[in-house]
Amino acid sequence: MKRFISLALCALMLVSALASCAPAKSDSQSSSADETAKYTAYLEEHLDSTPERKPASLVIETAENSEAYGVDMTAFSDDGYLIRAECGEVVILGKTGAGLDRAVRDYVKNGNPDDYFTVYGEGYRVKRLKVAGNDISEYAVIRDDNADECNTFASSELVSYIEKTCGAVLPEYTASEYAAASDKPSRTITLTVDYPALGDEAFRIEIGADGNLTVAGGRFRGCMYGVYDLLEDIGWRFVADSVDIAEGNKNDIIEYLYESEHVDLTAALNRTEAPSLKNRGFGGPFIHHEDYGVKRKANYLMENRHGGYVFFSGKMYAKGGYGMSEVANHGLMGVDYRGLYAGIDIEGTQPCYNDEDILECIEAYVRGSIDGRLALGYEIGREITAVDVAQWDGQSFCSCPVCRKVYNEEGGNCGSVLRMTNRMAALVAEEYPGVNVKMLAYAGTNTPPKKTVPLSNVEISYCIYVDGNHFACSNHCISGEECEPFSGISNVFWAENLEKWIDLCGGDKINIWYYPFTAYASVFESPIYYVLYEDIRYLVSKDISGVYVCSSTSDGLINHALSTYLCSALAWDADMTPENYSALIEEYCNIVYGDAGENIFYYIQTCEKAANMTGCWCAFSKNQLTSKVDRDYMADSFDTLWTMYREALVLADTEHQAEAVERYMAGMMFICIAFTYDDRYTNGTEEKRAVIAERYTEMHRIFNEYGLWIINNLIKPVYAPTELDLEQNPLEWINE
Repeated sequence: MKRFISLALCALMLVSALASCAPAKSDSQSSSADETAKYTAYLEEHLDSTPERKPASLVIETAENSEAYGVDMTAFSDDGYLIRAECGEVVILGKTGAGLDRAVRDYVKNGNPDDYFTVYGEGYRVKRLKVAGNDISEYAVIRDDNADECNTFASSELVSYIEKTCGAVLPEYTASEYAAASDKPSRTITLTVDYPALGDEAFRIEIGADGNLTVAGGRFRGCMYGVYDLLEDIGWRFVADSVDIAEGNKNDIIEYLYESEHVDLTAALNRTEAPSLKNRGFGGPFIHHEDYGVKRKANYLMENRHGGYVFFSGKMYAKGGYGMSEVANHGLMGVDYRGLYAGIDIEGTQPCYNDEDILECIEAYVRGSIDGRLALGYEIGREITAVDVAQWDGQSFCSCPVCRKVYNEEGGNCGSVLRMTNRMAALVAEEYPGVNVKMLAYAGTNTPPKKTVPLSNVEISYCIYVDGNHFACSNHCISGEECEPFSGISNVFWAENLEKWIDLCGGDKINIWYYPFTAYASVFESPIYYVLYEDIRYLVSKDISGVYVCSSTSDGLINHALSTYLCSALAWDADMTPENYSALIEEYCNIVYGDAGENIFYYIQTCEKAANMTGCWCAFSKNQLTSKVDRDYMADSFDTLWTMYREALVLADTEHQAEAVERYMAGMMFICIAFTYDDRYTNGTEEKRAVIAERYTEMHRIFNEYGLWIINNLIKPVYAPTELDLEQNPLEWINE
């Protein structure tokens, strides 16, 4: 039966509503019998074991019916809610279904039916925002008169997020507009380019003694980076949503703002920052966010001056910027060789890089690539910085007499590829000065040639992956210091060749194709985030120009989101301490998984420790799924990890987060069941068999409910069987 909230509560809510800033009313409010029934059922299910916490009477309603209980929810966020419990009577009001979802989970974790009151999501999360003691409403945002799209975007982003933060709407001006205005705020936040002092993308934040704030930036992206850093000072975080990434959804960014009664930006925040790596390329899901200004520390190539973009990268992500050096990514696969090379239709077969007709085709491709962009209004040195002449994807190189002669002279395939690249570089230097030419050192060309030296406008993209019988080790730093020197899986080979390339052309001419350990084993990606930390710091110590992170979400990888986030953070700030890096991982877990974050963080630490107990292994081998961690350690940890999994499902703040917990921890279940199956199920007691059966059934449900892959063998994904068969070790699903 519905009951009214007490008059005292009504008065409290009225005062609270009047005291807070009221955002625009959402148009996504909804309420239905099915919705309330769903959340009522959730409460009943999760309170069965504690009947003393069950309400004597219960009301669950959304905003459209909340006024009947004396509550106007206009000032609540969509996921906002109110819970009032008194003398056995519990009223749960959510702005929308999202609010009810959070509310019932809050009650299960914290509530009692006799004396519990909580409000979430009412008003703005930051109640007072100041700069040097001055209220933010006293400020205007000013940008340069000649501000380009990137800096104009930075200005509008700052205004937008300040409004989201506390409700204050700051006016925007150009410098001349502000000077001419009569009725204007006296205090200013100025965005201005300081080139060449800050280069392309460094920034400086200064809060002066007069209380005015300046964000000075490099000519292309610096102001934008400074704005996003300033937003972080206020409490904003922008992280990837692991579930949405796994599903391939477009809106995969979580915007999170720490709640605070009072934030004051003072001169203690003044600083100058520049990236540790010049080029920071991140592929995967963060491509084509035309309608969503993904955030922070971004380099990317715009598709045109006034539209979307095709590629971007950085510490985090943002819309608007110029000057990124394009990635070498098999550019020559776009060259039309028809009628010139019989092997063109054979997958993995390289064209002849010493054939004059083919070389002329490549020259035409180079000119067309640059001319086409110039015709769109791109400028050399701004949007156009390089052209991609990287080899075809494959290790089968031409064996004609001319190529064999070059191979003998140069000591390998790379001689032909580099000679071709130098020819294109000479053409570009003459016809398009200021543009570089990019080649891959990859799959047959990782070892530099003995004689030919790259021209000054050649950039090398060195790919640490596979070359003949050499495979990269994913479990140790790419320096090779921890790897076996003569093993087929070892980073010694890759580090030695990298040193040769550095000696040949310098680290500032080298970009690294970097794989963050996510390839075939979708079901269980041992995190090894701390190896990632060592890798990026090692590359920075070698003065490498940049990193391109190559990983895919097409197989539903959960670790992709965090590994990309961490790579981008390190690429901007490789000097962060191990403690700060670990705190970054923990913060990510707490944002993405809510109150379940600490459990997920514990699981990550467990996997890291279990991986450290093994030797060299390669993430690109589908046959090494169970080699990534120590079997005994994971088996011994199974009971603890299972308990933490079950706790995490209850601790999650939302149904979406609970789904993320299931998806991520399914890999743990698969591995741990595989490692304990013979001992606990085949040869175990009835009690042990029952425990494994419960966990096996849960794991099987998750794999089928979400359509998760177990491995991706590049031919077709391997899924769990539809029918549950407890008499089969799950390793038999993949025949490992």
